Amino acid sequence: MEILVLGATGNTGSEVVKQLKEVGADFGVMARSADAASKLDLNPNQVRVSNYDNVETMTKALEGVKKIYVAMPAHASNKLWIENTIAAAKAAGVELIVKLSGMGAKADAGSEIIRTHVVTDDMVKDSGIAYTIVQPNSFFQNLYGSLPTINAMGQFFLPLAQAKQSVVDIRDVAAVIVTALTQPGHENQTYLLSGPESLTFAEQAEVLTEVSGKQIEYVDVPKEAAEAAMKEAGMDDWTAEKLAEIMAWFAEGHYATVTDTVERVTGQKPRTFRAFAEEFAAVVEK
Repeated sequence: MEILVLGATGNTGSEVVKQLKEVGADFGVMARSADAASKLDLNPNQVRVSNYDNVETMTKALEGVKKIYVAMPAHASNKLWIENTIAAAKAAGVELIVKLSGMGAKADAGSEIIRTHVVTDDMVKDSGIAYTIVQPNSFFQNLYGSLPTINAMGQFFLPLAQAKQSVVDIRDVAAVIVTALTQPGHENQTYLLSGPESLTFAEQAEVLTEVSGKQIEYVDVPKEAAEAAMKEAGMDDWTAEKLAEIMAWFAEGHYATVTDTVERVTGQKPRTFRAFAEEFAAVVEK
Protein backbone atom coordinates (compact mmCIF):
# COMPACT_ATOMS: atom_id res chain seq x y z
CA MET A 1 0.00 0.00 0.00
CA GLU A 2 1.52 3.30 -1.11
CA ILE A 3 -0.82 5.86 0.52
CA LEU A 4 -2.69 5.89 3.83
CA VAL A 5 -5.34 8.49 4.63
CA LEU A 6 -5.51 9.45 8.32
CA GLY A 7 -8.70 11.24 9.21
CA ALA A 8 -10.44 9.52 6.31
CA THR A 9 -13.97 9.87 7.65
CA GLY A 10 -13.74 13.66 8.06
CA ASN A 11 -14.74 16.38 5.61
CA THR A 12 -11.56 16.54 3.57
CA GLY A 13 -10.55 12.94 4.24
CA SER A 14 -13.69 11.44 2.73
CA GLU A 15 -13.31 13.63 -0.38
CA VAL A 16 -9.63 12.66 -0.66
CA VAL A 17 -10.69 8.99 -0.50
CA LYS A 18 -13.24 9.58 -3.26
CA GLN A 19 -10.69 11.23 -5.52
CA LEU A 20 -8.00 8.61 -4.81
CA LYS A 21 -10.52 5.99 -5.98
CA GLU A 22 -11.14 8.00 -9.15
CA VAL A 23 -7.44 8.07 -10.08
CA GLY A 24 -6.95 4.40 -9.22
CA ALA A 25 -4.38 5.02 -6.48
CA ASP A 26 -2.99 2.26 -4.28
CA PHE A 27 -4.30 3.49 -0.95
CA GLY A 28 -5.96 2.65 2.32
CA VAL A 29 -7.31 4.45 5.35
CA MET A 30 -6.73 4.52 9.07
CA ALA A 31 -9.91 4.55 11.16
CA ARG A 32 -10.82 4.05 14.80
CA SER A 33 -12.77 0.95 13.83
CA ALA A 34 -13.85 -1.00 10.77
CA ASP A 35 -17.39 0.22 11.42
CA ALA A 36 -16.25 3.83 11.32
CA ALA A 37 -14.73 3.25 7.88
CA SER A 38 -17.74 1.39 6.50
CA LYS A 39 -19.28 4.48 4.92
CA LEU A 40 -16.21 4.85 2.69
CA ASP A 41 -17.09 1.67 0.76
CA LEU A 42 -13.59 0.19 0.75
CA ASN A 43 -12.28 -3.36 0.65
CA PRO A 44 -11.49 -4.71 4.14
CA ASN A 45 -7.80 -4.91 3.24
CA GLN A 46 -7.79 -1.13 2.70
CA VAL A 47 -8.77 -0.41 6.30
CA ARG A 48 -6.23 -0.27 9.12
CA VAL A 49 -7.51 0.27 12.64
CA SER A 50 -5.82 2.73 14.99
CA ASN A 51 -6.19 6.24 16.40
CA TYR A 52 -3.98 9.24 17.05
CA ASP A 53 -3.57 8.38 20.73
CA ASN A 54 -1.72 5.09 20.19
CA VAL A 55 1.77 5.23 18.65
CA GLU A 56 2.16 1.44 18.69
CA THR A 57 -0.99 0.68 16.70
CA MET A 58 -0.36 3.66 14.43
CA THR A 59 3.10 2.34 13.62
CA LYS A 60 1.58 -1.01 12.71
CA ALA A 61 -1.06 0.73 10.57
CA LEU A 62 1.67 2.63 8.68
CA GLU A 63 3.80 -0.44 7.90
CA GLY A 64 4.65 -0.57 4.21
CA VAL A 65 3.12 2.86 3.54
CA LYS A 66 5.18 5.51 1.69
CA LYS A 67 2.89 8.54 1.94
CA ILE A 68 0.26 9.66 4.43
CA TYR A 69 -2.40 12.35 4.49
CA VAL A 70 -3.05 13.73 7.96
CA ALA A 71 -6.23 15.61 8.88
CA MET A 72 -7.45 16.12 12.42
CA PRO A 73 -10.53 17.70 13.95
CA ALA A 74 -9.80 20.75 16.06
CA HIS A 75 -9.01 19.31 19.48
CA ALA A 76 -7.05 20.17 22.61
CA SER A 77 -4.81 17.15 21.89
CA ASN A 78 -3.76 18.19 18.35
CA LYS A 79 -0.10 18.78 19.30
CA LEU A 80 0.17 15.40 21.00
CA TRP A 81 -1.53 13.70 18.06
CA ILE A 82 0.98 15.19 15.61
CA GLU A 83 3.85 14.10 17.88
CA ASN A 84 2.43 10.58 17.83
CA THR A 85 1.90 10.63 14.07
CA ILE A 86 5.46 11.73 13.41
CA ALA A 87 6.84 9.07 15.77
CA ALA A 88 4.81 6.35 14.07
CA ALA A 89 5.73 7.63 10.60
CA LYS A 90 9.44 7.58 11.44
CA ALA A 91 9.22 4.09 12.91
CA ALA A 92 7.35 2.80 9.85
CA GLY A 93 9.61 4.49 7.28
CA VAL A 94 7.03 6.85 5.80
CA GLU A 95 8.57 9.08 3.11
CA LEU A 96 6.01 11.91 2.77
CA ILE A 97 3.52 13.57 5.12
CA VAL A 98 0.77 15.67 3.52
CA LYS A 99 -0.80 17.67 6.35
CA LEU A 100 -3.99 19.72 6.39
CA SER A 101 -3.44 23.10 8.03
CA GLY A 102 -5.23 26.43 7.69
CA MET A 103 -4.85 29.67 5.78
CA GLY A 104 -3.26 32.48 7.73
CA ALA A 105 -1.46 30.19 10.13
CA LYS A 106 0.75 32.43 12.27
CA ALA A 107 1.95 32.45 15.83
CA ASP A 108 0.14 35.65 16.85
CA ALA A 109 -3.25 34.79 15.32
CA GLY A 110 -6.30 35.59 17.43
CA SER A 111 -7.40 31.96 17.29
CA GLU A 112 -5.97 29.02 19.21
CA ILE A 113 -6.85 26.68 16.33
CA ILE A 114 -4.76 28.75 13.92
CA ARG A 115 -1.87 29.11 16.39
CA THR A 116 -1.87 25.33 16.87
CA HIS A 117 -1.61 24.87 13.12
CA VAL A 118 1.63 26.90 13.21
CA VAL A 119 3.09 24.69 15.92
CA THR A 120 2.05 21.39 14.31
CA ASP A 121 3.08 22.51 10.80
CA ASP A 122 6.54 23.30 12.15
CA MET A 123 6.71 19.92 13.87
CA VAL A 124 6.08 18.19 10.54
CA LYS A 125 8.59 20.43 8.74
CA ASP A 126 11.24 19.66 11.38
CA SER A 127 10.55 15.91 11.41
CA GLY A 128 13.12 15.03 8.76
CA ILE A 129 10.36 13.49 6.61
CA ALA A 130 9.42 15.19 3.34
CA TYR A 131 6.19 17.16 3.69
CA THR A 132 3.47 19.07 1.89
CA ILE A 133 1.52 21.51 4.06
CA VAL A 134 -1.91 22.39 2.66
CA GLN A 135 -3.37 25.63 4.07
CA PRO A 136 -6.90 26.28 2.76
CA ASN A 137 -9.34 29.01 3.59
CA SER A 138 -12.73 27.94 4.97
CA PHE A 139 -14.91 25.73 2.79
CA PHE A 140 -18.02 26.55 0.75
CA GLN A 141 -19.49 23.35 2.17
CA ASN A 142 -19.60 24.82 5.69
CA LEU A 143 -22.87 26.41 4.58
CA TYR A 144 -24.55 23.01 4.89
CA GLY A 145 -24.33 23.55 8.64
CA SER A 146 -26.68 26.51 8.20
CA LEU A 147 -29.12 24.67 5.93
CA PRO A 148 -31.73 24.11 8.69
CA THR A 149 -32.14 27.84 9.36
CA ILE A 150 -31.93 28.68 5.65
CA ASN A 151 -34.80 26.29 5.00
CA ALA A 152 -36.84 27.28 8.05
CA MET A 153 -36.27 31.05 8.09
CA GLY A 154 -34.40 32.08 4.93
CA GLN A 155 -31.52 33.21 7.11
CA PHE A 156 -28.10 32.00 8.25
CA PHE A 157 -26.36 33.26 11.36
CA LEU A 158 -22.57 33.60 11.70
CA PRO A 159 -20.22 35.85 13.72
CA LEU A 160 -18.32 36.95 10.61
CA ALA A 161 -19.25 40.66 10.44
CA GLN A 162 -18.91 42.07 6.92
CA ALA A 163 -15.44 40.69 6.26
CA LYS A 164 -14.56 39.42 2.84
CA GLN A 165 -13.27 35.84 2.70
CA SER A 166 -11.82 33.89 -0.24
CA VAL A 167 -13.65 30.69 0.69
CA VAL A 168 -12.77 27.54 -1.30
CA ASP A 169 -14.53 24.38 -2.41
CA ILE A 170 -13.50 21.33 -0.40
CA ARG A 171 -13.25 19.33 -3.64
CA ASP A 172 -10.54 21.68 -4.90
CA VAL A 173 -8.66 21.32 -1.62
CA ALA A 174 -8.86 17.53 -1.95
CA ALA A 175 -7.62 17.75 -5.55
CA VAL A 176 -4.46 19.52 -4.37
CA ILE A 177 -3.96 16.91 -1.66
CA VAL A 178 -4.43 14.01 -4.10
CA THR A 179 -1.99 15.62 -6.53
CA ALA A 180 0.62 15.90 -3.77
CA LEU A 181 0.05 12.25 -2.80
CA THR A 182 0.15 10.80 -6.30
CA GLN A 183 2.53 12.98 -8.31
CA PRO A 184 6.16 13.98 -7.73
CA GLY A 185 7.41 17.50 -7.25
CA HIS A 186 5.37 18.65 -4.26
CA GLU A 187 7.82 17.72 -1.53
CA ASN A 188 8.67 20.35 1.10
CA GLN A 189 6.05 22.79 -0.19
CA THR A 190 3.45 24.85 1.64
CA TYR A 191 0.32 25.51 -0.44
CA LEU A 192 -2.00 28.39 0.42
CA LEU A 193 -5.44 27.65 -1.07
CA SER A 194 -8.38 29.93 -1.78
CA GLY A 195 -11.34 30.17 -4.08
CA PRO A 196 -11.17 32.47 -7.13
CA GLU A 197 -12.82 35.48 -5.44
CA SER A 198 -13.30 37.13 -2.09
CA LEU A 199 -16.89 37.73 -0.95
CA THR A 200 -18.63 38.91 2.19
CA PHE A 201 -21.24 36.53 3.55
CA ALA A 202 -23.89 39.10 2.65
CA GLU A 203 -22.66 38.83 -0.94
CA GLN A 204 -22.84 35.05 -0.67
CA ALA A 205 -26.45 35.42 0.47
CA GLU A 206 -27.22 37.52 -2.61
CA VAL A 207 -25.84 34.80 -4.87
CA LEU A 208 -27.78 32.12 -3.00
CA THR A 209 -30.96 34.17 -3.33
CA GLU A 210 -30.45 34.60 -7.06
CA VAL A 211 -29.73 30.95 -7.89
CA SER A 212 -32.21 29.36 -5.49
CA GLY A 213 -35.17 31.66 -6.06
CA LYS A 214 -35.61 31.98 -2.29
CA GLN A 215 -34.83 35.15 -0.35
CA ILE A 216 -31.83 34.28 1.82
CA GLU A 217 -30.25 36.68 4.30
CA TYR A 218 -26.97 36.57 6.17
CA VAL A 219 -27.30 37.73 9.78
CA ASP A 220 -24.16 38.77 11.64
CA VAL A 221 -24.26 37.70 15.29
CA PRO A 222 -21.88 38.24 18.22
CA LYS A 223 -19.25 35.61 18.92
CA GLU A 224 -20.90 34.87 22.27
CA ALA A 225 -24.23 34.11 20.61
CA ALA A 226 -22.61 31.73 18.14
CA GLU A 227 -20.76 29.95 20.94
CA ALA A 228 -23.93 29.59 22.98
CA ALA A 229 -25.85 28.23 20.00
CA MET A 230 -23.20 25.60 19.30
CA LYS A 231 -23.22 24.49 22.94
CA GLU A 232 -27.00 24.36 22.93
CA ALA A 233 -26.82 22.13 19.84
CA GLY A 234 -24.71 19.65 21.83
CA MET A 235 -21.15 20.67 20.96
CA ASP A 236 -18.61 20.30 23.77
CA ASP A 237 -17.47 23.50 25.47
CA TRP A 238 -13.88 23.52 24.17
CA THR A 239 -14.87 23.03 20.53
CA ALA A 240 -17.68 25.60 20.67
CA GLU A 241 -15.38 28.17 22.27
CA LYS A 242 -12.57 27.64 19.76
CA LEU A 243 -14.84 27.59 16.70
CA ALA A 244 -16.52 30.83 17.81
CA GLU A 245 -13.07 32.28 18.39
CA ILE A 246 -11.78 31.34 14.93
CA MET A 247 -14.87 32.79 13.25
CA ALA A 248 -14.39 36.03 15.18
CA TRP A 249 -10.80 36.04 13.91
CA PHE A 250 -12.08 35.56 10.35
CA ALA A 251 -14.45 38.50 10.96
CA GLU A 252 -11.47 40.82 11.40
CA GLY A 253 -10.78 40.54 7.66
CA HIS A 254 -7.56 38.51 7.57
CA TYR A 255 -8.80 35.98 5.01
CA ALA A 256 -9.53 37.88 1.79
CA THR A 257 -6.36 36.77 -0.02
CA VAL A 258 -6.94 35.12 -3.39
CA THR A 259 -4.27 32.69 -4.61
CA ASP A 260 -3.72 30.79 -7.86
CA THR A 261 -2.47 27.67 -6.07
CA VAL A 262 -5.35 25.32 -6.94
CA GLU A 263 -4.87 25.92 -10.66
CA ARG A 264 -1.08 25.93 -10.42
CA VAL A 265 -0.99 22.56 -8.64
CA THR A 266 -3.89 20.73 -10.31
CA GLY A 267 -4.13 22.43 -13.70
CA GLN A 268 -7.82 23.16 -13.03
CA LYS A 269 -9.39 26.47 -12.07
CA PRO A 270 -11.02 26.44 -8.62
CA ARG A 271 -14.81 26.35 -8.48
CA THR A 272 -16.61 29.64 -8.02
CA PHE A 273 -19.03 30.28 -5.19
CA ARG A 274 -21.80 30.65 -7.77
CA ALA A 275 -21.10 27.14 -9.11
CA PHE A 276 -21.31 25.78 -5.57
CA ALA A 277 -24.47 27.79 -4.88
CA GLU A 278 -26.19 26.28 -7.91
CA GLU A 279 -25.59 22.84 -6.41
CA PHE A 280 -26.56 23.98 -2.92
CA ALA A 281 -29.84 25.37 -4.29
CA ALA A 282 -31.02 21.80 -4.90
CA VAL A 283 -31.44 21.28 -1.14
CA VAL A 284 -32.90 24.70 -0.37
CA GLU A 285 -36.60 24.46 0.40
CA LYS A 286 -38.62 27.17 -1.32
